[in-house]
Amino acid sequence: MRAETLPAAIRSIQRQTYEDWELLVVVQGANPVAAPTAEQALKGEPRGRVIAIPTPGLSRARNAAFRNARGEIVAVTDDDCEADPGWLGVLVSCLDEDPEAGLVGGALVAPHDAGGGLSVCPTMVPTDGRYDPREGRPAPPGWDWVGANFAIRRSVIQQVGDFDECLGAGTEFGSAEELDYMLRIEGLGVPMLAAGWAVVRHTYGRRTGLHAVLRHHRSYARGYGGLAGKLTLLGDPRGEAFVAGTQRDWQRDLRGARGLRRVPQHFRRWLHVRHAYERVLCHYRIDDRGMLAPRVAPVAQLRPLHQ
Repeated sequence: MRAETLPAAIRSIQRQTYEDWELLVVVQGANPVAAPTAEQALKGEPRGRVIAIPTPGLSRARNAAFRNARGEIVAVTDDDCEADPGWLGVLVSCLDEDPEAGLVGGALVAPHDAGGGLSVCPTMVPTDGRYDPREGRPAPPGWDWVGANFAIRRSVIQQVGDFDECLGAGTEFGSAEELDYMLRIEGLGVPMLAAGWAVVRHTYGRRTGLHAVLRHHRSYARGYGGLAGKLTLLGDPRGEAFVAGTQRDWQRDLRGARGLRRVPQHFRRWLHVRHAYERVLCHYRIDDRGMLAPRVAPVAQLRPLHQ
């Protein structure tokens, strides 16, 4: 958790027009540097509390929030974001108006680009709509949700379980924990909503410079490959299809003059996806909860040389 951006995120929750909330700030690590900042920012705020977990990881933080939250609806955002004042009100009203829906996602909006070099900022503005997996049709075009802006019913959390703690920021596979969770909700046949007017601003989310941009792309690719490996271990054919799709991207670019300049980017992405995919197949297993877990190498018991 980033201590320097945390107060702005907390203030954005305190400005919500919907006031019936409890704020959990999850800090991570053996000596979390964000803990004093969080305590200070929540000083005098009876609706806020700090949860400390010993091991870093975005999925672990979300799981800790799920376990400690008291409400029937849990809304999630990130420490480098600021929620618009009407954010919680929109999410709650969407779920109130559609009792069957188990989750609603909103828009993640990039800050203004001041220029001055190469940069990237994760954003997503979905098409408003409802996706019901039971209907047997794909999600509507443009429909989606992201982990920095969604709300979910406690009853759905109890059905789906935890986020996979081997996926997401702070792990070897730095993304795709949200896609994994979405696929699991989909598999249960739970309807999901997208509401683009529930806005969270990614105020401090811009990564600037070539190294930061490449690291960002690598994390997303490795997460995607890690999820593909998990699906294959589960016997789901979509795992191999995910990897094949990234290979087709750069091969398609080679066949078109307009796509040639994208070949290095897509080829690099495929390499990271493939590497992560193979690493999962070789070094991970599926545990009894359906989550990724590292394989434990057997340790040989050696006798002393002189006995």
